[in-house]
Amino acid sequence: MSSESKRQAFTAVDSLIGLTIICTFSLFYIQTIHQMNTTIATNEQIMISERQRYEATIADK
Repeated sequence: MSSESKRQAFTAVDSLIGLTIICTFSLFYIQTIHQMNTTIATNEQIMISERQRYEATIADK
């Protein structure tokens, strides 16, 4: 193998490793954001139902 072909092979492998790392962390970021949004939506629904229950309790007094 010549020096030039070794350099091209290294560049290709390095690029693939970089793309793999970028894709992995991008997927991790997307999953984290999705989980956070799901948790926020769930907590918002809990807060709404608790507020309605509280307001109903106050209205009964």
